[in-house]
Amino acid sequence: MSVIAFEIRDFSAVYDSIMQFNKNKSVSIHQWYPFVEGYSKEFIESILQEIDYTPNLVLEPFSGSGTTALELQHKNIECISFEVSPFMHLLSSVKLYKGYESKKLISIISSFKENLTKSPKNIRKHQDIPFGKTVVKGENSKKWNFNDEALNGILDIKFAIKKIKDVSYENLFKIVLGSILLEVSNLFRNGKCLSYKKDWEKRPILSRVNVHKIFVDKLENIILRDIINLEKDNNRETLSNYPNLHFGDVRSSIKNVPDNSIDLIITSPPYLNSRDYTDIYMLELKVLDLIKNYQELIQLRRNTLRSHVQVKHGTLETLKAPTLEAYIDKVSTKTTGLWNSDLLNMIRGYFLDMQEMFIQFKRVMQPEKFIYFNVANSAYFGEEIVVDQIISEIAVKLGFRLIEIRKARNLKASSQQSDTIKHLRESVIIFQS
Repeated sequence: MSVIAFEIRDFSAVYDSIMQFNKNKSVSIHQWYPFVEGYSKEFIESILQEIDYTPNLVLEPFSGSGTTALELQHKNIECISFEVSPFMHLLSSVKLYKGYESKKLISIISSFKENLTKSPKNIRKHQDIPFGKTVVKGENSKKWNFNDEALNGILDIKFAIKKIKDVSYENLFKIVLGSILLEVSNLFRNGKCLSYKKDWEKRPILSRVNVHKIFVDKLENIILRDIINLEKDNNRETLSNYPNLHFGDVRSSIKNVPDNSIDLIITSPPYLNSRDYTDIYMLELKVLDLIKNYQELIQLRRNTLRSHVQVKHGTLETLKAPTLEAYIDKVSTKTTGLWNSDLLNMIRGYFLDMQEMFIQFKRVMQPEKFIYFNVANSAYFGEEIVVDQIISEIAVKLGFRLIEIRKARNLKASSQQSDTIKHLRESVIIFQS
């Protein structure tokens, strides 16, 4: 077993700022939802400036918030994208849709506001509370996601949204509701999970009307303004990537992409960091009725890439990649007393999924075209797992040419690993078909 040594080129001066979605927080349309993960639109622009051709058809296997497809749409470049999360798929589709009209939106907002003023006092008799024991305070609850007044305000909004006749605007309003949920809740995103805000029990309680106001303010001051600008841009843009956004598990759905049809792939798959995105976006999934029970939640987790331990997949084989095999051999004696006993299987499953993705990439790509693949290394058992190098081994074995591995920036290691590993490399790997 011979481990390949790869040269890592430091690109942090170029990539450090543009590999973060934060730069999109005040950018038209991108700002509709405060996405934590993902890169900025400048990353897409840097790739298009770097390659020596204009792509005809781009593939984005992991749509997330839709940044890749949306930026390519702005540049009249066709993009096929996939997303397994019903919330992220809804978010991407709302951002990619080009049929909004400001006059119609103004009229819908006016009717919506009037309906909010007529919300039934006993809204919970008209609108179901989302499933789950901790959504609202119960008889024996120690913690709860929403105070009663805030939840009633949310239910008012949901009740009024159901009266919107046009599904495109109904979906738009759902995303606006999703975008304010953390703000009006007792929770915040804390890395891999949702945690309770500091002194959440002592914070001022938002009134029902306050929740309405936060929602309407975002509609009128951000969404409406962007749609007015979008109408102007539509005069020069003709292409829409909305029809090419597909819902489902990319591991199976990608098989429908025609052979030799793709001339560029840009993507950032879930990192091998045991982060379960169904947990991170649980509020949106529940409140927007995108999952209605625990059975649907379990099935969604089964459909996601094997980058977390929330679902057990049984004992898996170790992919024949020298660096991965060396890592597994090294840590196989350190598996006692861990926070989760299925970590090794998660690692094995992740790279089996990566191999399957690159097999499909080889099939769909035209010759001598490029892949820009954004990943990050991980650490378990006190040992760093060099994800970028293992993926490079997989791709090269399948016939891709490795152009280079670029270090984008350093990420902090988890608290469990920080005693021995301070930083983990985030990378952009460039391959040629």
